[in-house]
Amino acid sequence: MSELSLGHLLSNEYIIPVFLVTIFLATLIATKVKVPYTMILVVIGIAISILDFTGHGIPNISGFKVDPKLILYFVIPPLIFEAMMRIDREHFMTVRISSLLLSTVGVGVATIVGGLLLSYLAGLPTIVAFAFAALIAPTDAAIVIEVFKRVKVPGQLATLMQSEASFNDAAGAIIFSSIIALSVAQGTFLSPSTSSAINVNILETIGQFAIVFFGGIAIGIGLAVGSQFLHRLLEEPFSETALSVAVLFGSVVIANSLGLSGLVAAAAAGLWFGVIMRKPHIISEKVRAYASNFWEMIAFFANSVAFLYLGLSMDIVRIGQNLPLIALAVIIVLAARAASTYPILAATNRFTKEKTTGVWRNIVMVGGMRGALSVALVATLPESEFKEILKTITFGVVLSSLIIQYPILSRYIKKAFPDARPETSN
Repeated sequence: MSELSLGHLLSNEYIIPVFLVTIFLATLIATKVKVPYTMILVVIGIAISILDFTGHGIPNISGFKVDPKLILYFVIPPLIFEAMMRIDREHFMTVRISSLLLSTVGVGVATIVGGLLLSYLAGLPTIVAFAFAALIAPTDAAIVIEVFKRVKVPGQLATLMQSEASFNDAAGAIIFSSIIALSVAQGTFLSPSTSSAINVNILETIGQFAIVFFGGIAIGIGLAVGSQFLHRLLEEPFSETALSVAVLFGSVVIANSLGLSGLVAAAAAGLWFGVIMRKPHIISEKVRAYASNFWEMIAFFANSVAFLYLGLSMDIVRIGQNLPLIALAVIIVLAARAASTYPILAATNRFTKEKTTGVWRNIVMVGGMRGALSVALVATLPESEFKEILKTITFGVVLSSLIIQYPILSRYIKKAFPDARPETSN
């Protein structure tokens, strides 16, 4: 095929079919080499990025570049919604305190600990250290969901980690946005210096965070509850599934427009829709099966976009040039994760009815993997020295998470739960 025709093939109108073929090839390869198809997509994305950098890339490869706002507003919300709608309400009620504390207080503690360690040990400018700590603190819902689709663990543990990952995505985004806003207001955004500090009114910041976070929950549950009455009037699978789509994106758009968290709204709406789906007098078995299959397919494509986006975003050259800094950042990120998870789970184990074993706490800690959300957040920043520093360490930590933490977590789970078997369905 000539360069001209190949370039035409990769023009905008052909991006979707090429993307679908890429997914097919990834799943085909995955079945042969026994590696998750998502990891194959990351490798494909990285290979494309390297070829493009060396000047041997495919013509019009820029057409494959995904707008980070698309990831934040249209890819991650369906993943969160689908994961939360499958959570068993009974399981969630037994871990709800731990989940909410990990996804709020935990993200805050990880940001503070990570920011301080990066500032003092890595010598990063204060504003850069805390901005990075905030965007890397939340675990990635797509990766956590992928792990639990491949191995079977106790339902309450899976629920704890999936709900934490769904809610803490929003918490990390909120804190990151707040730090960036403070940086812009104090004039330290474009050229952060080592001496730049963050002047924060703690009580005001906590209050604002609570409004954004719990306001998002209110929007998501409010729309889901409202749709419950409409579901009673409908009996047609297409219409009821379309209604669930409207609830998801309606929650995200309304919450974002009000200055609240659209990601939290998606999680809350998904959790409530899952409750509705289990009530046969509201949603019939036929509609439940149709909606379940529909959202599973949507999650599959959203997951594929997220992981391919990770690969395409990776700058292997910059990662290689900054390996010592990235290695230190990986250690600090893990330390911050440990500092936020172990004390919280120990406290809930002692003072509430939510009991977690040492093995569970280890899995929660190691399961704090990073992915598309962190990359998308840093990509939304305008070009500056600030962004280049953040991009380098973010890419490095996310890549390390994929190639180191992912296999370690999978092996640890299989060792901790010898009877674990791959899930055949959701």
